[in-house]
Amino acid sequence: RWLLGRGPIAINELQEQTGLSYPTVAVRLDELGDIVERRSNRSVLLRNFPQKSWSELLITASRVRPSMAFEDATGRPPEFSYLLKRLARLRPDHVGISGVAGARHWQPSFDLDGMPRLDLVVHAPDGAADLDFITRLDPALSPTDKPYTAAIVVHVLPRPASLFTAESDSATVWADPVEILLDLHELRLVE
Repeated sequence: RWLLGRGPIAINELQEQTGLSYPTVAVRLDELGDIVERRSNRSVLLRNFPQKSWSELLITASRVRPSMAFEDATGRPPEFSYLLKRLARLRPDHVGISGVAGARHWQPSFDLDGMPRLDLVVHAPDGAADLDFITRLDPALSPTDKPYTAAIVVHVLPRPASLFTAESDSATVWADPVEILLDLHELRLVE
């Protein structure tokens, strides 16, 4: 919300989005300290970017956000524009585009020539990621244990709310900026 400039959020909405109890949300807000502005209507707002919490998330990201990598078994280089168009035709509403493609959506001035891989986020509130769309996206994709040379990396998002944003004029669904920043950090595109 802070990254998108969306303003305050009610504490009960935070509970719904995270799946956490009121006491847990209250403790987490207290841990953020004075960067949290509390409103009289039981809503909260971040005053600035929570750098300390962000650093802690980067350390634990691989545990809280499992990922699976896929490569093209034919050995041909991936055609990312084709994969993105195909994904839009498949319309899997539980999948959001992330990584470099997502960064370009949220920040059009994002300046990176080319795309190292396609990052996708699969919303799986029950923890079981539905990856059936991968074979329909490209039958040549197969799992790999090399995420840095993969064509596609799928990140599992287990929280109750995906926070995806769907474009009204197309079938494209975008992951939230925090997921995108996590992908950029994993790609070592920190600057």
